Amino acid sequence: MRIAITSLLFFAFFPVFGQYTKYHTTDKRAEKYYEEARQFLKRAQFREAFEPLQDALDKDPNFIEVWLAIGSANYRLGRLDETLVALHKALEIDPDYSKSIYAYFLIGEIYFKQANYEEAKSYLGHYLSRDNTEIQKRKQAEVMVDNCQFALMAMETPFDYNIQVLPDHANSFALQYFPVLSVDQQKIYFTRREGLSVQHDEDIFFSDRQADGGWSVPQSISENINSVYNEGAASLSADGRMLVFTSCDGRRGYGSCDIYVSYKEGNNWSEPENMGNMINSAAWEAQPSLSADGSTVYFVSNRQGGFGRKDIWSSTKNKKGKWGEAVNIGKKINTNKDEISPFIHANGESIYYSSNGNIGLGGLDIYMSEKTDSLWSEPVNLGYPLNDAHDQVSLYISSDGEKGYYTIEKKDRGSFESKLYSFDLPDSFQVSSKSSYLKGTVTDAETGSPLSAEIKLYKLDNEKFYSELSSDKESGEYTVVLSEKNQYGLYVSSKGYLFQDFSFSFDEIKVFDSNLLDIKLEPVKIGATTVLGNIFFDFNEYTLQRSSMSELKEVYDFLKQNPNVKVEISGHTDNVGTAAYNLELSTKRAKSVYDFLLFKRIRAEQISYVGYGHAHPVAPNDNLENQSMNRRIEFKISEISN
Repeated sequence: MRIAITSLLFFAFFPVFGQYTKYHTTDKRAEKYYEEARQFLKRAQFREAFEPLQDALDKDPNFIEVWLAIGSANYRLGRLDETLVALHKALEIDPDYSKSIYAYFLIGEIYFKQANYEEAKSYLGHYLSRDNTEIQKRKQAEVMVDNCQFALMAMETPFDYNIQVLPDHANSFALQYFPVLSVDQQKIYFTRREGLSVQHDEDIFFSDRQADGGWSVPQSISENINSVYNEGAASLSADGRMLVFTSCDGRRGYGSCDIYVSYKEGNNWSEPENMGNMINSAAWEAQPSLSADGSTVYFVSNRQGGFGRKDIWSSTKNKKGKWGEAVNIGKKINTNKDEISPFIHANGESIYYSSNGNIGLGGLDIYMSEKTDSLWSEPVNLGYPLNDAHDQVSLYISSDGEKGYYTIEKKDRGSFESKLYSFDLPDSFQVSSKSSYLKGTVTDAETGSPLSAEIKLYKLDNEKFYSELSSDKESGEYTVVLSEKNQYGLYVSSKGYLFQDFSFSFDEIKVFDSNLLDIKLEPVKIGATTVLGNIFFDFNEYTLQRSSMSELKEVYDFLKQNPNVKVEISGHTDNVGTAAYNLELSTKRAKSVYDFLLFKRIRAEQISYVGYGHAHPVAPNDNLENQSMNRRIEFKISEISN
């Protein structure tokens, strides 16, 4: 079947061989050798055809059909330089010979692949100037001409990417690709292949960043993940404890390649699990990219229902933690060709991916798009020299949007090279909403033991739930990602402990030393107290602002989960104003929280309220920051019943 298909491709490109009885020769022996060669060409025996073709040329060096056949056979064998020599010779003999029209197309296509854009545009333009052209080939030629014009303009206005090949340890294998970094950029994970053949094993490896900026000797990520089967194209959640990857031809799955997930507890990765039929299908699924909180996965599939050959799809977890049915992310991103290797930025709103279906410099170029109100923007080509005539794939962009890592693949005369590179991202292609991270440990305030805690992040300005994760039950470690232009409420809770909350913006992360925030939770006991830091009132008012809703929900959940606990809600002010006024204001504010909880059907006997005015400051009232700390609502356990 392969021979038949290849033979059809050969004659589809040069259909003249089967349509004409008169050749560009009068030598009958040359014709005889050429007819002999045609039989080999029909069977896709290209190498065997060269001898009779050469015999034909020995009889008539100006036999144009022979030169065209030599060019096409070399093209099928990947010998592009030899193809150009033969086709140029055919055109040299007679540039207007009717059967040579496709030589202009093929020469233009080869020059386009070789980034010789001016020559490509010239030959393709000559092809388009002729009338007897095939509709499909004509469309292809028009697209290549547009790409040539774009490429020439892009090369005239290059961007300063400062592209650097990564040091030796990060490129120590025959092939390495699909880099992904930890959110703090201290670890790099990538796929390595032991050899150039597709039969060689693919596994996931990682390296640690060294003090000098280099990378350590790569190590296998885990014996639980890497196997005798192929594993690769991995992506991690921001906390580094959820890994999704592709595995093909071996593990039990739904299709030829499926996506799998593994979870890390302490230093150990779990046995991988197939992500299920909401994501995987009987088709081909690969190259996943995980959102920072691990709740959404983007991936590539050639399943039916798409816009092209390979499209980008996504799936999101529901409230029960189950993956929803995969959806195509739309024709703004997906074309009638291939879109592959998606990377969703830590902000969850910017996507970078490779495509050969949009205008570009040839092969697979990298594009970016940003999402606003669930709609993706028009894709933007990242320009030259990041994109060139080679295939650019598997991009990773740091959370701050300033640094990138990707793979450059180069193919030449049957050889194949794939290496990892880093670059500086120009302002034009940086994300509109940068991200940063906050990490630390959650521990028992009394014993110091690590805790598995539920961590929720809300956007306070619009009351939207942003993300949810948990701290590692063995180490207590957690990592959350925050994006610009948002005020966040962070809530940390664990069964048997009093919750804690924090409020900060993206810029305020800088006040934490090395982005660290260690959290100590107090066990539920009489006297345990926490400040409700995300309860907000207008100045001198006691009506709850809507931005308080996420905090009130956490209070409500705690009381529902601990019905045997009675709490006191207390209001406090700074020392501005009279003692009587402050006492009244603090009492009314505490009552506002109390009334809200009653409205939500919390039992009256489980809660009480009181105002203390400015009688119990937590800091001297000597500056605005301290006064802000003293204006607060506290939540104290006053009684625990059996």
